Amino acid sequence: MIKEVHVAVANDLPKRVKFPGAILVAAALMLGGLGVSEWLKPSRVMADELRPVVMKEFLPEQFGDWRVDHSGPAVIYDPTVEAKLSTLYSGTLNVTYVNSKGDAMMLSLAYGKNQNSWNTAAHRPEFCYSAQGFEVQGRGQAKLALNGHDIDVIRLMSRRGQQIEPITYWVTLHDTAALPGISRKLQQMRYGLQGMIVDGFLFRISSLGSNEAEQFKLQEGFVRDLEKALPPEQRVRLFGKP
Repeated sequence: MIKEVHVAVANDLPKRVKFPGAILVAAALMLGGLGVSEWLKPSRVMADELRPVVMKEFLPEQFGDWRVDHSGPAVIYDPTVEAKLSTLYSGTLNVTYVNSKGDAMMLSLAYGKNQNSWNTAAHRPEFCYSAQGFEVQGRGQAKLALNGHDIDVIRLMSRRGQQIEPITYWVTLHDTAALPGISRKLQQMRYGLQGMIVDGFLFRISSLGSNEAEQFKLQEGFVRDLEKALPPEQRVRLFGKP
């Protein structure tokens, strides 16, 4: 009987020792995880290291065959959409350019100092236009050839009544052009792992006309002329590095 008691105690002893040990290991792992997550948490605000973005000075009044049209409103948003944009971005700029042929190009820039989270990430034009009563149809991704490199863009066709408006847009994170979705998420992770909180732009252009091929070609030429006219720092921030 005594032997059975000693055996039971001996068999039970390791269990009693292992149990608190497991708790200590789990606690250590939790604390270590918190330490690692805190260490990996981005803290370097890139916008503070760059020249401040003054939206009204960011685009030229004239370039190539295009000049700013001051005769009417630029891009009109529904007030609820405008309020939403103001909570998501540090600044917005809407400009309408015209060329010597009378073609109009509406350009909208939205700038955010913190593009690392979903709440401050680019607000997609699909949602903006739909909120204003437009019927929006996707035209997929396309390559836009710039001076020295290509960028991926998204194309849309929108319609409201008799107004037909082809749209091209993309987003930038720091010095990289990207698309909403997986492409942008991967760039966010890349910068986040380097400890960087990056700024970025939503760049959208649109024109009026039902001939998609013609309008998208016009938009491509506009973008190439604009890129060529911008100084290097602004060029990288709007179109990414080659």
